[in-house]
Amino acid sequence: MHVLTRKTALLIAIAAVSAAAISIVASEFIGRPSYASENMAEIDEYAVDRVTIYGNGITYVICKDAARIGEENRTIRLHLPSGALIDTLMINGINVAKITTSQEYHPIIAKGDLLTVYTKDEVFTGIFLGWNDMLMLEVSNKTVMIPGDEITKIILQEVVQIEGPKTIVEVTTNSPPGEYEITISYLMRGPKWRPTYFIDLETSYLECWATIENVETWKNFTLILVSGGPHIVYKGPIFTPYMRYSEFLRSPTPSIEFTSSTTDEYHEYTYNARLSFEKGTIVKLPLFNGTVSLRQEYYWSGSGEVKNRYYINNTLNEPLAAGIAEFYRGDKWVGEDEIPYTPVNGKCIAIVNYAYDIKVTRKIVKSIEEYRHTVRGIEITIRNHKNVDIQILVEQNINGYTLVTSSPPATRVGPILSWVIKIKANSKETIYYEWEHYW
Repeated sequence: MHVLTRKTALLIAIAAVSAAAISIVASEFIGRPSYASENMAEIDEYAVDRVTIYGNGITYVICKDAARIGEENRTIRLHLPSGALIDTLMINGINVAKITTSQEYHPIIAKGDLLTVYTKDEVFTGIFLGWNDMLMLEVSNKTVMIPGDEITKIILQEVVQIEGPKTIVEVTTNSPPGEYEITISYLMRGPKWRPTYFIDLETSYLECWATIENVETWKNFTLILVSGGPHIVYKGPIFTPYMRYSEFLRSPTPSIEFTSSTTDEYHEYTYNARLSFEKGTIVKLPLFNGTVSLRQEYYWSGSGEVKNRYYINNTLNEPLAAGIAEFYRGDKWVGEDEIPYTPVNGKCIAIVNYAYDIKVTRKIVKSIEEYRHTVRGIEITIRNHKNVDIQILVEQNINGYTLVTSSPPATRVGPILSWVIKIKANSKETIYYEWEHYW
């Protein structure tokens, strides 16, 4: 099987943001603690056991380690990342009497997050500015204020990372002295992951790589990537957040180390070995590969250049999470597009490039204006300057109008007229259609 070959070396990195690094100390902490007292306990600063990263940047962290509770000191100190959501902190293995934190309260939505807000009548997508009686959103450089009682749904598209020092959390326990296995879990803002697809148009071979960024140093942990986002509640409204590299690929078939599974409504990828990441790097991991079904099509819908696009039929056993698809023809990169989430056996359309040797013009050749009656005749001319025959899909929207005639006959679905036209090399074809409207 032909495979994509790497054209430039993959940058293996993860840029730093909030991480699941955690330190548990039973005394004052400056740097790493000393063992001045046998009552002093410490959980390894990097005792991260499992990290689950959702598609919108929300991450679920589980840390495990041993701690010793002394006779006198009943307080355990945790150092959590700045992006940790303390409201979601859970501690198991000891009896917790009280939790005290130094962190300023961070809600689940923060200024700068990308949101899509649904009301009864409209949909807004923009940057979250704040909530003061009304939700304030920056949309196209304008501030939109949306009353809370009109909001029906909010989708958290992408979270911003919170920079800053670690958050100190003090946990007071009434458990008797002794050794304890402690499990700590919490949600945090970041890191983020995104898929990149590399598709060879000649062989229909697809590779999916996961890019993970914005973490600190993690040691010997299990990584789970989720193609979707969790359901989250924020200040009354309930909303469901859903969940580029230029010349990259082209290497022998990568060793796929992920195992996929489905939990609730999520599709998960669990890395089959324990991983360690270093702060200040971006990590790229091969997620899955295989052969999909492709169908090429030229397309024009009324303006601009003719698009050379491909239908991608997902014949793999994995869904395709929303991401960037890089297209190659053999060892040459030919274009890219963003594809939506595509389930198994689902289809999506991607624009690879533009067909500059196919020209389409549209002009009005008939116009009648009468009392409460309008008629338009439209002529579309397609010229194929290529040395090979082509086939093109042409679409027109006549929303609100009545089709009078079409040559060749059009297929109509709702307000959309469509024609599939075959054109010989260095030839042209013409479409004529006519609509009318009674006022």
